[in-house]
Amino acid sequence: MSSTSQLINETRQRAHDVLGRCVSSHGFRASGLAAGYPQIWARDNGVVFLGALATGDAQMIATARAALETMAAHQSARGLIQLNVNPDTGYVSTENAGATDSNLWYILGHYLYFQTSHDLAFLQRHWPSIDRALLWLEYQDMNECGLIEVPEAGDWMDLLAVRYNTLYDNVLYYGAALAHEQMAAALAAAQPATHRLVVDSTGIHERLNLLMWIDRCWVAEHFATQLERLKSFRLEWYMLYHNIGTISSRPYYLPWVAFREYGDWCDSLGNLLAILTGVADWHRAEHILRFMRQVGMHEPYPTKAIHPPIYPGESNWREYYRSRNLNLPHQYHNGGIWPMIGGFHVAALVRHKWHSHAEELLLRLAQANQQGITADWEFNEWMHGNSGHPMGYAEQAWSASMFLYADSALRTGALPLFDDLLAAKPAAAIANEVNDMIVRAGGGPV
Repeated sequence: MSSTSQLINETRQRAHDVLGRCVSSHGFRASGLAAGYPQIWARDNGVVFLGALATGDAQMIATARAALETMAAHQSARGLIQLNVNPDTGYVSTENAGATDSNLWYILGHYLYFQTSHDLAFLQRHWPSIDRALLWLEYQDMNECGLIEVPEAGDWMDLLAVRYNTLYDNVLYYGAALAHEQMAAALAAAQPATHRLVVDSTGIHERLNLLMWIDRCWVAEHFATQLERLKSFRLEWYMLYHNIGTISSRPYYLPWVAFREYGDWCDSLGNLLAILTGVADWHRAEHILRFMRQVGMHEPYPTKAIHPPIYPGESNWREYYRSRNLNLPHQYHNGGIWPMIGGFHVAALVRHKWHSHAEELLLRLAQANQQGITADWEFNEWMHGNSGHPMGYAEQAWSASMFLYADSALRTGALPLFDDLLAAKPAAAIANEVNDMIVRAGGGPV
């Protein structure tokens, strides 16, 4: 056996061990350390389900189920899924600017659990909670544009100035809307009360690609049609394009778009999720993955949260980035390396059939998790973007879980959750992508 295979095999076993130390009767704790994150975090559990359920381990599957029970038990009267709950004290956290992605991962977690367990009775019992979670999300679309609006630092990047129509949250919103449609169809015989989004998954898909992918290099007639379509959805979107001026195209989706302003850097997790959920077609996925490789977002380890980092004095800099010395350039969300994102990066490469690059990244991911501050194999939360040195808490559940997911994806070619979402992709969304492809090839819109 080669040294590379030995390292991958050992990392797989150690990741399973770390995840095992995060198991509780209430769900997965975010860290296996008492001094880390002992709470049940909604977003963390949603991500952890991917690797945990891919293992086929009965204890892991039972823990995923328990986490869904915990989240449902603490859901607010308006439908909010809480940021996190401490199972030892029952304390419900209200820290940070918000947790829009808690509801998103809650719905997706139910979908993944149902696709894994086929437990229709559990889905039916939780359906009122799932339905209210989607309704709460739709009410975050305050201007009824079809995409949800997120407060500054109101998702997993809870110390970064992403805001308003954010890529990461709205890509997950597309996935959650599609998952909700599929779960409702599975329950059709029971005829449950079901919330219907005013703008369905197809509409979310179209708006994301119109608003957040900028390509003025298209055939002129097509770009003019795009502008008119933007105006039909939201006049402010049309005005934004006319005020952009300096930007002609980007090889990635914009991280956020707000009132006549936008973020102009690459959000790796949002873009990778766009590939995995099917928001990005082959053409866009090719551009995203090539760009991430060209600028070294996987170096020295996979994968940096954003590129380029935001520096003091720039318009997107906030003085609160200095809080706890976290979000200085090349650190934390501001260009720090997250092994959790590295797992999604490998998965997206598998989806796009760039297998040799996926193998390279999986090895780098194993090497990243092998590091430690006080010992080896710490599976740290994040690493410095330049040095690659471990930072944050050790024994991070989603660092371990996303290695397991990436490893399984590369070995089997299967991508649980995302394969099902892609198979359920609306025909109208596929038709729009085919039309775009024809235009790019030099034909006219059909």
